[in-house]
Amino acid sequence: MKLKKVMAVTMAALMSLALFAGCGSKEEAGKDVKLVKEGTLTVGLEASYPPMEYIDEKTGELAGFDIELAKAIAKDMGLEVEFVQVGFDAIFAGLDADKYDVAISAISVNKERQETLALSDTYLANQQVVISAKDGKQIKSVKELSGKKVAVQVGTTADEACQYYQEKEGLEFDLQQLDDMTAAFLALKSGNVDCVVTDLVVGDYYVNNFPKDYVKSCDKLTNEPIAIAAKKSNTALIAQVNKSLKSLIDSGKTSEISKKLFGEDLTKNIDANLKNYDE
Repeated sequence: MKLKKVMAVTMAALMSLALFAGCGSKEEAGKDVKLVKEGTLTVGLEASYPPMEYIDEKTGELAGFDIELAKAIAKDMGLEVEFVQVGFDAIFAGLDADKYDVAISAISVNKERQETLALSDTYLANQQVVISAKDGKQIKSVKELSGKKVAVQVGTTADEACQYYQEKEGLEFDLQQLDDMTAAFLALKSGNVDCVVTDLVVGDYYVNNFPKDYVKSCDKLTNEPIAIAAKKSNTALIAQVNKSLKSLIDSGKTSEISKKLFGEDLTKNIDANLKNYDE
């Protein structure tokens, strides 16, 4: 009886140690990488890109897919999360200057960004689309941009694509490079521009929420799935982020967020074959 009792106590002690070790490993996960602020995942974003990241008018708080994803990743890594708002045209410079650890801000993947940034596995399907006014001229192809006023958010891949069509394809149109997507869609609604070129997830958001104002008139100018970005040298952090991303995907958390915000699951069956505007 004594031997059995000793063995039982020993087993209980080992199980207790294993439990504490498991908890500790998760809490310590973020300490294996260099962070701007110890114990915190600092996230850079541009907060006027609904439904990906925006300020909720009712609460005054940050909301959107990327906000929920960033919180879930930080929690899985055993870290707090802190958001830093920045203009999108300066978001990658902020990474290089160590103003934040990662950019989680609808970062479309293209060949240039693959070369200059450390990128996570993709977590959302995405492409570039043209949104036109419901009661105006509906742009149905790239060539129809000629002679039109085209709004984009400055520094985005939509901006880069439009500049390519102007400089390399010889299309002549008035490119309006605006600070944020809210301004772009207001310009389209007021008739100051003929169309907006933007990410699919953003275009669909405006079309679905304002069906009397906007229509998706041309799709898949590119195929650019979305990922998380860190500075090129911070591969250790991206490796940790990928572990957490996989955990969230496997648990169904990313699917849950997508269905809630988009009405469909854009986190599965992602086409990883990039299609650039110059192909």
